[in-house]
Amino acid sequence: MTTVEEMQYEKTLMYGRYSELQRFASEFAASRRTTPHQPPDIEEALKKKLKTYKIRRYFSEKILPYMVDWLFILVLGISMAFLSFVIDYLIDVIGQAHIVLALRLQPLANPVLKYFLWVSFPLVLILFSVTFVQVVSIHAIGSGIPEMKTVLRGIYLTDYLTIRTFIAKTIALVAAVGSSLPIGKEGPFVHISSIIAHVMSKFVTTINRLYANEAHNNELLAAACAVGVSSNFGAPIGGVLFSIEVTSTYFAVRNYWRGFFGAVCGAFLFRLAAVWFKDEETITALFKTSFRPDFPFDLQELSAFAFIGVVAGLVGVAFVWFHKQYVHARRKLRNYTRLLEKHVFIYPVIVTILFTSLTFPLGVGKFMAGELTQHAAINHLFSNVTWSTLPPPHEAFQDLPEDSEEYQIVRQWGQPNIFVTLLLFSALRFLFTAIAVSLPIPSGVFFPVFVLGAALGRLVGEAMATAFPNGVNGSIVSPGGYAVVGAAALAGSVTHTISTSVIVFELTGQITHILPVMIAVLISNAISSALQPSIYDSIILLKQLSYLPDLKPNKYYNLYATDIMQMDLTYVSYRSTYGELQTLLRTTHHPSYPLVDAPDSRILIGSVSRHNLAALLEDHLRGLYKHAQQIRGTHDADEIDGRSGRNTPDKAADVMKKRISSVPHSLAKIFGSSDKPDFPEVDDRMEWSSDQEGPKQALDELKEELLSQTIDFKKSYIDPAPFQLVERTSLYKIHSLFSILCLSHAYVTSIGRLVGVVTLKDLREAIEGKLKPIEERSRSATLIEISSTL
Repeated sequence: MTTVEEMQYEKTLMYGRYSELQRFASEFAASRRTTPHQPPDIEEALKKKLKTYKIRRYFSEKILPYMVDWLFILVLGISMAFLSFVIDYLIDVIGQAHIVLALRLQPLANPVLKYFLWVSFPLVLILFSVTFVQVVSIHAIGSGIPEMKTVLRGIYLTDYLTIRTFIAKTIALVAAVGSSLPIGKEGPFVHISSIIAHVMSKFVTTINRLYANEAHNNELLAAACAVGVSSNFGAPIGGVLFSIEVTSTYFAVRNYWRGFFGAVCGAFLFRLAAVWFKDEETITALFKTSFRPDFPFDLQELSAFAFIGVVAGLVGVAFVWFHKQYVHARRKLRNYTRLLEKHVFIYPVIVTILFTSLTFPLGVGKFMAGELTQHAAINHLFSNVTWSTLPPPHEAFQDLPEDSEEYQIVRQWGQPNIFVTLLLFSALRFLFTAIAVSLPIPSGVFFPVFVLGAALGRLVGEAMATAFPNGVNGSIVSPGGYAVVGAAALAGSVTHTISTSVIVFELTGQITHILPVMIAVLISNAISSALQPSIYDSIILLKQLSYLPDLKPNKYYNLYATDIMQMDLTYVSYRSTYGELQTLLRTTHHPSYPLVDAPDSRILIGSVSRHNLAALLEDHLRGLYKHAQQIRGTHDADEIDGRSGRNTPDKAADVMKKRISSVPHSLAKIFGSSDKPDFPEVDDRMEWSSDQEGPKQALDELKEELLSQTIDFKKSYIDPAPFQLVERTSLYKIHSLFSILCLSHAYVTSIGRLVGVVTLKDLREAIEGKLKPIEERSRSATLIEISSTL
């Protein structure tokens, strides 16, 4: 930078001057003229920008979706693994506190006080669980797998995948399972995992629009179900297969990697957390067994394992039947049902008191291992120790150390003898598991049934060990292996799944009994499938959720779309007014409506959802509502100003209520007023006083003018390709299409003309033989015309 000295500043009479500045400027300009001008290379710049654009587009379209999917599943697996570990830890702490408080805190206390503590502790937990669910979200009640099966079927369940339901399900589940009632957390955890996946997908939608796609979200929910199962047992392979069997009729193979990746992440971190926080040496199976790997069973024992499969199949059928009949019996007692609906706590209190009284260890509970939790019972039942060879209790208490496994087995199962105890234990679990899963609390059925099957298998195994004390052909009988087979067989029988065999192998860490397990599971499934639906399908029927039954293999269906379709149609066309649209929304409640060109030709153009039609009407009448609110607001302001001096706080509050009642229904729906019609009249939104008859009449005229105008469908989204069937589409093909595509309805057309609609309910009634006569389905169509030409 030049300075004053360099430019040789000379002070003159007026302003002064730089004597060297002129020469410097001349030299600088000359140098610029001699330097050749280099124009910018526009083509090179465009090539660089195009290359950058291609890289960004390739990353956003090819790499980012897969990265987001991988990260999405990874985060889901990690969160579910740690949530499962925390819930298991809390349940274990609550169970230990129950035993210490009731039995070991005061060993010399009065037995009546011990009984009171033993009963009251679970009772408080159950009451808390029931209260919390009723206050926060009643959608947290039950297992969750039947509802997720319905959701993946394409049926939307209101408020089922919300944060409120997640909070209610998680907290109430800890209290319910910790109460020692025979319920599990596997089904509820599938629901919890699905809620987290749904909420995450809503958040990720802001980053990747792919997550706004319904089909993609269903794939994520299917993967979340697998994560929910695997993060409970540390069984990734069995978790994926089990989730597919219980939630899907048809499964897209392209979604396999999501399920397995999420299941592996969840199972790995679930067991890794045990190493970090429970001082385990390494990652091991959840219920580790130690059967002989070289010769675990003799071939002649396969008949006994097949017998376990038969028994498990029959017991599974009896369990599902008993649960269904029990629920029906409760509903038939109308006075009883009304009492329970009015006082929701009575039924859980009765069940809890009965169960805890029967399992009280100082009472009859000592004859059915009442002190053991479900996890502790599984560890004993899978034990490689032969119980029938142990000494009787009075000798074992003297000869065996208290910290030995044999001592604990004799103390819990040896009174009066192991066979009576196993029978009573099985009967109690059978009865109260079916009752407990009907309580208004989060409750799973898989693990209690798993424990029941292990007890039945152990009973057969101990009988074999007693009958063959020297073994079968020299091979010592291992009753623990029979317990593993029984657990897998009964769980598979009740849920109609084969994957329980894989779950058992991952739970125990051994596949020594792979052949007996597979034989028993296949036999039990064959019996239960022929006689009863699965427990999840039975609950779907009891709750009257939308479902699609399987076609019966021994029945021939000579039916077509024209035989089962509904001919009493409600549709919209391009030729009518907003007033007729308002009538349509008030008189019908369908989720979508077919759009035709005209009432006489009825050529199907597309489908419009109820939400879009309602938004169309709302936009058209918004100016009218705003004008009415301004008139109402001016009058309210005059009232509140208190010109007469006689306004009171109550009067002002009434005025504010009127103004609140004028809030648009679109805002009211956010805060839960879903029982109102979609778009009420102006008179419904406003309360008019006698001095406002003039403005009200003007608004009525304006409303009539607006409602008489023809609808502009250019402002609404129209599905141009709703699914269509022809009249001669067979029932077999319709069933396959509804199953694979998860359809809720399909329109029936004849040369493009709309003639009917087949709904999920119609298809279900046709399969079950409950189809209504054609006379009831062929009434004249209800024509909601929307008149304007194409």
